[in-house]
Amino acid sequence: TGTAFPVVEPGPSALREPRSPDAAASRLAPRAGLASSTSTQEPRAVRVQVSTAGIDSAVRPVGVTPDGQMALPDRPEVLGWYRFGPAPGAGTGSVVLAGHLDSVRYGLGPLVGLREVQVGDWVRVTRSGGTLERYTVVAVQRVDRSALPEELFARTGPERLRIITCGGEYVPDQGGYQQNLVV
Repeated sequence: TGTAFPVVEPGPSALREPRSPDAAASRLAPRAGLASSTSTQEPRAVRVQVSTAGIDSAVRPVGVTPDGQMALPDRPEVLGWYRFGPAPGAGTGSVVLAGHLDSVRYGLGPLVGLREVQVGDWVRVTRSGGTLERYTVVAVQRVDRSALPEELFARTGPERLRIITCGGEYVPDQGGYQQNLVV
């Protein structure tokens, strides 16, 4: 299938608050009703590593905030795995990991390294139980935060890993970061 966002494909082997309460990464919007099923029975993501970008972060399952946005851990050094979508290694759909770029209280997080990621780099996701899934970066894109495509949360189609954080210019009086960086 030719999706508009084939961002990361499986490899050959397997705060204080954010700068702004309305920071772009916290504005990730799963489609309404997606929280009705869960992948928590499957091995979940517990760690993500991108050695070329200096990223080595813990991952914890997250859900949806009352206003329908993807919940994110407060501390930028911890990423959230969208637990209502596919788990790493499930073989289908988008595995979504996301986190804050920075926060006033905790400073820069490891996702600042996403700016250095290039097509061809490897991403490793460790699942509970110790299994390692490898993915190859096929695209790095900046997307206006108001135009984040819903297919980032796809439950069908080929397995893809999506790593999302804030990006672009930071404009405090316009809600914070103006873009999302999607790898």
